Amino acid sequence: MKNLTALCVVTSLVTSVAMADMYYDPTGDIATGNPNLDITQVEVTDDGVDLFVSMTVADLDADWGNYLLYINLSGYSGSGDNDNPWGRNISGLAGANYFMGSWLDGGGGDDSYSYDGGWHSLVESYVDFSIDWATSTVTWTYYGFVGYYTNNGVTDIGFEVATTGGNWGDPAIDLLGGQGGNWGEGSTGAWTYYEFSTVPAPSALALLAMAGLNRRRRS
Repeated sequence: MKNLTALCVVTSLVTSVAMADMYYDPTGDIATGNPNLDITQVEVTDDGVDLFVSMTVADLDADWGNYLLYINLSGYSGSGDNDNPWGRNISGLAGANYFMGSWLDGGGGDDSYSYDGGWHSLVESYVDFSIDWATSTVTWTYYGFVGYYTNNGVTDIGFEVATTGGNWGDPAIDLLGGQGGNWGEGSTGAWTYYEFSTVPAPSALALLAMAGLNRRRRS
């Protein structure tokens, strides 16, 4: 089970206070015993323009580890159940609109996708994946995500994060909202909901546009 707390962070060019939502996951609740696949907490926040999702595990391993982020948008057509571009055996996440799969071996990297009748690769400049070895945390960033979707009437997202192996058909070993499995088994995700914390005022959006900070609509 996850627990939720909120931390206040003051931001500029917004009409309210930004909130970082913290979700906690029990340590040692996975079947495989791999600390690099054991989620301990997830932080989700935004600055009115960009979306940030940070996942911490018990202990990152520089040699291997694969990490997944799913995002669901209400009112937008999404994927079917157990349908992700990495072929992982994870059910329960029908309606996914965005997917990012990341890995640590070989220096790390990510594959990012959006769903429009099928999975399509995103332009890399729209997303970012970073690793903080000191805190065993990986962070996904979607540039312009919140600014674009709040302008189109979206106020929140559903999300799920998962740890997994490196092979097609592997299950999620740990999930924030759902139930992970062991190697050779299946797994089931569940959406957790995050409400955008800051909505730029029209004047703020105008200033951002003038500063050249508005991002193009992602493909």
